[in-house]
Amino acid sequence: MTTTDPLRRTWNLFDTAGLLIVVLGTGYLLLGDVAGGRVRFPEVQRKIEPDGRHSVNVNRAALHEAFLRAGLPDPPELNGADPVPVEILVHQARAWARDRDAASVGRLGQVYQALEEHEAALGCFAAATGLDPDEVRWQYGLGVECQALHLDERAHEALLRVSRLIPEYPTTWIRLGALALDANDLDAARGFYEEYCRREDDLSPGYVGLGRVALARGDTVRAEEHFREATRRSPNDFLAHRFLGRALAVNGKPDRARNELSLAERLPQYSGWLTFDPWLAESHEIANTQRYLTNRMRLASGAGDYDAFVTLGEALLTRRPNDYGTLGNLAAVYRELGRLDEAQARVDAALALKPDNSAVLCVRAEIAFTRQDYAAALRALDAAAAIDPSSPKVFELRGRTLFLQGRTADALAAVRTSIELDPANTATRALLAAMQESIKAGIEARRAGGPR
Repeated sequence: MTTTDPLRRTWNLFDTAGLLIVVLGTGYLLLGDVAGGRVRFPEVQRKIEPDGRHSVNVNRAALHEAFLRAGLPDPPELNGADPVPVEILVHQARAWARDRDAASVGRLGQVYQALEEHEAALGCFAAATGLDPDEVRWQYGLGVECQALHLDERAHEALLRVSRLIPEYPTTWIRLGALALDANDLDAARGFYEEYCRREDDLSPGYVGLGRVALARGDTVRAEEHFREATRRSPNDFLAHRFLGRALAVNGKPDRARNELSLAERLPQYSGWLTFDPWLAESHEIANTQRYLTNRMRLASGAGDYDAFVTLGEALLTRRPNDYGTLGNLAAVYRELGRLDEAQARVDAALALKPDNSAVLCVRAEIAFTRQDYAAALRALDAAAAIDPSSPKVFELRGRTLFLQGRTADALAAVRTSIELDPANTATRALLAAMQESIKAGIEARRAGGPR
């Protein structure tokens, strides 16, 4: 078999020259003219930047020559990038140059995919599929990369094939649904989203998709029902709450719409398919990207696995030590774990980088609250309120702190303000009720001659 065979077989697989022309257009020919053992890749060196992070330092010309001789596309500019995935990319390129098999070029495609080098990833998956047409993972990679490159017809062909080969993999169905929705094929989109719901009934994407189909049909009542179902399935899915807010607004429910939209903005934000696509997550895991670590942190937080969150967060900090967001999140988790000295160190480092961040100031207040240093907690909350005077969190924490200081009237007023700012927060309402019950019990105890 010659090195051009994988692409010839890809041509036949798709029963058209269309995809092959796209692949050839990227310059990815898999035509290395030197035996793998004679291709010399330069070592990836690391340098430490002024902010403490490590970055890539590699001989660009030597790397270009090695990729060319191995039949690989010219790599992107790598100097200054995170060295971890770059080292893995070069390792996989060496594996392809040595073995010339489907697994090595497929894994190289996964690394390119995680780095969002979509054209190179497409070429790798095309070659891997040609070498091993029975491996559904490479066919799925083809579909995903075609979708990323807006080659929608090719994406549909590849993903539809995957859905027949392995119908139990759920994400294929919502990808097909998204393609059909973009093409305004609403009947097909609804069918694909329903297939996803049959396989992943406890997650939100299928119901969000069905809601979007209903909106496209002008059926806003049905859309609201689907979006509400999505929020029940995944209460922390900001996108489901955002769409529900839009549907409520269209349906003449402005107050409830504002509540949903406000909640959507407070929830963890995600982008792209990574959250709902285990195979895409596998690509990021293979490449060990920073996005993989942050996604794992989000999942660990949602599961309440604080030990895993700390491990992932500290690993991320070694790669971007001045990430005040990660520092602040770690501080909050260390506080939950009772590791207050570590929490204090992280929150101080975060505020040294960004002293005007209201959310991190709230974490500082919570640490002081846990230490029973209520004066320090109130100072942090005053600073947070000066930055964000409409923050429900600031007033909720102020209420807790004032209550423990015995300033019950001020505490109740602060919690009521928090509720006015965020009426949908049932936890704050429960806090107000608990405070009122405690005050009532104290009054009754005094009347009965109990402790004063």
